[in-house]
Amino acid sequence: MSRDPSKSRPLSDNVKRMMWLERASPRSSDVYSAKREFTENDRLFCHKQGLLFMEAAAMGLKMEDFAPLYMRSQLAGVVDHYFCSSFQNEADLAKLLQMPVLVDNPRVIIETLYWIEDIISKTKDTDNKSLILSKAYQAESCQPPKALLELSGEEVRDIDALSFAYWLGYMYRCECIIHDESSRMVYGAFDEKTMLTVYKEISDSPLNKENLSDCAVTICEMLDQLLITKIWKGKNYKDCI
Repeated sequence: MSRDPSKSRPLSDNVKRMMWLERASPRSSDVYSAKREFTENDRLFCHKQGLLFMEAAAMGLKMEDFAPLYMRSQLAGVVDHYFCSSFQNEADLAKLLQMPVLVDNPRVIIETLYWIEDIISKTKDTDNKSLILSKAYQAESCQPPKALLELSGEEVRDIDALSFAYWLGYMYRCECIIHDESSRMVYGAFDEKTMLTVYKEISDSPLNKENLSDCAVTICEMLDQLLITKIWKGKNYKDCI
């Protein structure tokens, strides 16, 4: 059996539902028949993740490196679990906002993510990774991750880079919410290069004049259509723009 979770993971309920409804089939005239309401809480969650990605870009991290690392991480899995429609009242929302990933300084989360990755990269497949991380955390001296040490230390002020990073984080979370899907699965369908292509297309379209929170669901539909074109030729997602 493959040790890669993305290859050994069974079909999710959402994928099974899509197959049953034939949402991705050219035979279906109602491609987006299984919509989910996008709430104010959802917008908040997307905004917070957008800020996280933008902070990473400001630190000098490239999205082609940061996006796959974050989206495939256990941290993103924790976020997937809590960023769901079950948080409807103020008490639940208050608990959710105490999650570490939603702190005002996302730099701490980014540093933690790279620190964990740096420790795990030095372990063997048979090692107890949780125990190793625990011992490393308790050690008196923890070396900063190499990937962060190589950064210049000067904050990136490229508006285009920061804008794309925010959009990327926002839309990844929106896709997870709309389809009730994991970050790992969403990234598997839409890697950073694919998302950059869509971002550039939107920049030259009427959608660019709208607030992201108002057109995010429409963009998700475009992404769904794009995924369909990878399976069935002849479909054109640009018709949705």
